[in-house]
Amino acid sequence: MEKKLNVEVKARIADLDKLKKKLGELGAEEKGTLRQTDTYFSVGKGRLKIREVEGLGEAELIYYEREDKASPRPCEALIARIPRGAVDVLKKALPVKSVVRKERSIFELGPIEVHLDDVEGLGTFLELEVRTSPGIDEHKALDMAVDLLAKLGIGSEDLVPYSYGDLLAEKGSGMRVLWAPWRMVYITRAHEMKGCLFCRLHEEEKDEENKVIYRGRTCFVVLNVYPYNTGHVMVAPYRHVAYPTDLTDEELLDLWKTVNLAIGAIQLAYGPQGFNIGINLGRVAGAGVEDHLHVHVVPRWLGDTNFMPVLASTKVISQHIDEMYRALKDAFAKAASGEGN
Repeated sequence: MEKKLNVEVKARIADLDKLKKKLGELGAEEKGTLRQTDTYFSVGKGRLKIREVEGLGEAELIYYEREDKASPRPCEALIARIPRGAVDVLKKALPVKSVVRKERSIFELGPIEVHLDDVEGLGTFLELEVRTSPGIDEHKALDMAVDLLAKLGIGSEDLVPYSYGDLLAEKGSGMRVLWAPWRMVYITRAHEMKGCLFCRLHEEEKDEENKVIYRGRTCFVVLNVYPYNTGHVMVAPYRHVAYPTDLTDEELLDLWKTVNLAIGAIQLAYGPQGFNIGINLGRVAGAGVEDHLHVHVVPRWLGDTNFMPVLASTKVISQHIDEMYRALKDAFAKAASGEGN
C-alpha cells in the first residue's frame, strides 16, 4: 500500500503541442506516453477508482480525497496494486459511476510531475502533481504549483475543480436530477400505518432500533430508512404539528439550528459536495407522513445518479443502514460538541 500527499491542479488546454514546447523551454524531461483507463465507482466519501495501464500486468486501486476547487489543492491518496483478475470482481461488486479513457504524456520538472492528457469525450487537459517530501511541505508545494501555472501562461479561467470521472458523469447524464421512484411504494402506503411514525419514534426511546441519531430540546434527527442517498436524515419536532406555521418561535429556531447541525455532521461523516434540504407538505407534494412536519437533509455528490433509478427503479446505496447509523451518530456527537469545527 502506498500513501501519497500531493498538491494537484487541473486545467483545460487548447494546444498541447504549444504547451510541450513551453515545458521543454523550462527544462522538463519527457518520460513517455501511456494509455490509461480509469473506472470510477460511486462511493459515499472521497473518490475510488481502478487504473488500468495498457501493457501492464497489474492495475492500481486508488482512493483519494481532494477538495473540489479550481486552484491548486492538497490530495491525499492510498494506492494498492492489484492483479488484473481482481479488477472484474470489483467492477461487478461496486456501482460504476464513469469510465475515463485517456492518453497521458508525462513530464518531470524537479518534484513536479506534469501530465498532458487527451481524454476521450472531454478534450485536452494539463494536470500538475507536486510531490511533498521532507524538504517540500504542503505550503511550498502550493507555491510551486502556482508559480508553474504562471510560467505556462495558464489563467484561473482555465482551471477545473473536478476529476475526469466527475466531468464524464456530468456530461453523460445531462441535468442532475435526484430520481427516487422506489419511494412511491412507501409514500402511497404510508397512510396505512397506524398512528404517527414520528411520534412513535420519539416516544418509544428505542433510538438504535429506530435509527434516531440525535435528540435536542424540541426536535430530533432520524435516519431515513428509505433514503434518496447515503446519509439522508430527517429533522422533526417532538410536537405533533403538520406545518411550520404551527411551531412556536423556540421550536422554529431549534428546528433550523438542528438542520444546521445535521449539515455539519454529514459533512464530517461523508464530505458531500452539496445538499438538498426541503420539506414536503401534503401527500401531493411527496410527503410520506403528512401530519407530522419533518425536514429532509440529503447529501449530494456530483454523478450520484445513474441509470439504475431511472430504468430499474433501484437506487444503489453503498453503505449498510446500520453502518450509516453508527457513522452519523458519531459525527453528530462531534458536531454538537464543536469537535468537528
